[in-house]
Amino acid sequence: MDTNQKRTQQPKTPSYKYSFRLNEEQNIRFNELLCKAGLEHNRSRFIVKRIFEEEFVVIKRDPSKVQFVARLNDFYFQFQKLGNNCAPVKAI
Repeated sequence: MDTNQKRTQQPKTPSYKYSFRLNEEQNIRFNELLCKAGLEHNRSRFIVKRIFEEEFVVIKRDPSKVQFVARLNDFYFQFQKLGNNCAPVKAI
């Protein structure tokens, strides 16, 4: 495999940087939007998505639903075990 081929397929990194300032009210609103979007850890990606109107999905996790899904998965796996044990044997 040619090593030059690997180097040409690297993704382009952003090379332009912009800076702006917010007053106290704008900063509070900005932080609220970050929290709602779940992108507190990546401010620059949030800003780019907002500027270019890219869609981003806010996923809210409900702890009770997570527990319910875990129990449902466990129940499903128990049925799967029963099905594997009771599978009919094919006669040759």
